[in-house]
Amino acid sequence: MHKTFHTEGPASLYVEIGAGSVQVRAAGAGPTEIQVDGRDADDVTVEQRGEQIVVIAPQRRGGFFGFGNELTVIVQAPAGSDLATKLGSADLEVTGRIGAARVKSGSGDIRAEEVADQATLTSGSGDVEIEKALGHLRIKTGSGRVRVHHVSGTVAVASGSGQIDIDETEREAATKTGSGDVHIARAHGDVSMTSASGTLEVGSIGAGVVRAKTASGDVAVAVPHGTPVWTDISCLTGSVRSSLDTSGKPAEGQDYVEVRATTVSGDVVLSHT
Repeated sequence: MHKTFHTEGPASLYVEIGAGSVQVRAAGAGPTEIQVDGRDADDVTVEQRGEQIVVIAPQRRGGFFGFGNELTVIVQAPAGSDLATKLGSADLEVTGRIGAARVKSGSGDIRAEEVADQATLTSGSGDVEIEKALGHLRIKTGSGRVRVHHVSGTVAVASGSGQIDIDETEREAATKTGSGDVHIARAHGDVSMTSASGTLEVGSIGAGVVRAKTASGDVAVAVPHGTPVWTDISCLTGSVRSSLDTSGKPAEGQDYVEVRATTVSGDVVLSHT
């Protein structure tokens, strides 16, 4: 099945399927092209409802969304189009630049190249990867791994047991995981990290507050040379190791870092980048 829709400017998309894959290519301008393939493709509703273009597979008894046959949905939409999904085990891949995103997936993986507006992504057990998020980003997953390369807005990530990796943040970042490790390579704002047993690490932060709390995991924070650091650290049975220079009290207007870390049996390591 193939359909074409003409909209003024970016489109508003909603996709709801169970198994299979969804590919969204957002680039340039022009119409929105939708291709649906699979044994039951002709039963899928593809239509425009007001300002929204919807792709909805039928619900039947016997499974999540009621259909066990895989569908492949390919969408070519203008750059900046908004995207909302409700997926079962289907994977989602977005290339190009979309606007706002509200994505829900049961067990499928989620991957997006660029999200220009705020985004909320939820997955039960699938992995989530975002290349670039320009707005506020919220991610929640049960056991999947989360990887964010660059986020300009605030970011909040919660995972039951998955690993969380963030390459670079521009504003506040908050992460929470049950047993997974958390690694933020470069932070340019305050950081809050919580884990029951995972390792918490900030590879580089030049200004702001790092709040890290873990029971049995380690905490590692690195700052540039010459950056004053104020610490408030509590370890029950773990050790504290620091190779930081003694830089004294920050000068008026000088950037500095606060490290507030709490562990039960984990170690705390402070170092220079």
